Amino acid sequence: MSEPVVLGPSTSERTVEFIAWLRDEQSETVQVAWHATIEAGLDTTLLHHLTPPADGADDAVRRWRAAYRPALCYYRLGPGFVQVKDTRPSEDAARFLLDDSVTVAVFTRCLRPTRLVELSREERAAAETLEAERLLLCLGGWATVLPSRMRLWPVPSHLV
Repeated sequence: MSEPVVLGPSTSERTVEFIAWLRDEQSETVQVAWHATIEAGLDTTLLHHLTPPADGADDAVRRWRAAYRPALCYYRLGPGFVQVKDTRPSEDAARFLLDDSVTVAVFTRCLRPTRLVELSREERAAAETLEAERLLLCLGGWATVLPSRMRLWPVPSHLV
């Protein structure tokens, strides 16, 4: 990508779509070189597990580039459950087992950018919980899942 992508509240739908695309490219182990303009109001610490912009002079991009490591936040799907490992903030590392049917449904639905108003009340409550745990990016009424899907282990599996 040669044109900078504007990420933030003024382009919420486009931002959520781009983050979902970036997440999916990482899941497929595709290297992406891209450029960004990041607006205030977007918490880039949520994105430190995704490939950062190729360059950028602002503090958010510098911190993102310094913090980025593959496999900081990923999920695996099972029959009726989702396992998530999140080590983006290493001091608050967490593992989640999502096995409530509504939460699993919201998680899998939000793998594609989803308008929050299209969710039922119960689904919105699950989305709020996922957002509070930093597993869902919600911006301007749109939502998408943040963890990438672990398809291939980057290191021997007994170390993960």
